[in-house]
Amino acid sequence: MRVAVRHAFAEAWSIARSGPGLTIVAVGLISIALYIPGLVLLLTQNVSRLAASAEAPASVVATLLPGTDARALAAAIAASPEVARVRIVGPEASRRRFETTFPDLREPLSHLEGMEFPTVLEIVASGRAGEGAGARIAAETARRPGVEQVQREEAFEVRFREFLAVVRGFAYALGAILCGAAVLSVASAVRLALDQHRDEIDIMRLMGATEAKIRAPFWLHGALEGAAGGAIAILLLGVSYLVASRVLGTSPHPILSLFWVRFFSPGIVAVFPAAGAAAGFLGALVSVGRAKL
Repeated sequence: MRVAVRHAFAEAWSIARSGPGLTIVAVGLISIALYIPGLVLLLTQNVSRLAASAEAPASVVATLLPGTDARALAAAIAASPEVARVRIVGPEASRRRFETTFPDLREPLSHLEGMEFPTVLEIVASGRAGEGAGARIAAETARRPGVEQVQREEAFEVRFREFLAVVRGFAYALGAILCGAAVLSVASAVRLALDQHRDEIDIMRLMGATEAKIRAPFWLHGALEGAAGGAIAILLLGVSYLVASRVLGTSPHPILSLFWVRFFSPGIVAVFPAAGAAAGFLGALVSVGRAKL
């Protein structure tokens, strides 16, 4: 088994060396195919922090005056049949949310002594409340004692989430198109390698090699090309993130800083080489399947 694996890798390396130009082109196309949508997803991942983290976004947000009994007021608001639930966000939680959303302002905020964030009530309307429930809840909440300000959030939240969904859909669609081009590039590279190694294939068949043993190096070659392209793509994304973070660290920007707060998690990072390997393997599978070995 070990010998067979070593032979497959050795043959895959030989295939790559036999057509270095096409191999580089295939790896480059896979890198581009994963880098461009990956960049869009990285930006939307950071911007999505502005959306409510809760599964059910608040329809109305009420800011309370200092000294107001938040629990009693929340219970009174929640008693309305049009209200599904009321979330209490205390001063510390409000401060953490602000610092997470605007990390560049964390240090200046720490120098402001005595500044305390207000307690906020996030009111979620019931799904059976009907149209205009947000306006009615906001009007009723504004009349209650202890409420300083009321804001309706449902329209912005829904549209913002829909916008992020559209952008992500565009990124996935663009990635699929580019990956299709990359698959065709890998298929072309593997097909050329098949023609160049025709004599070796005939000799292996005469020596009794199975079809799987003959085809395996070409499959492995395509998968390794794709994995290399995916690794390069995530490397380019990491470099882009570090460069942008360093530039914004020296010259902060209130808007651009929102796009470069955190990088992909390790799990998402691992997806890029895996996706590239899958695309490369598919290209090799298509090419080898059509060829008459």
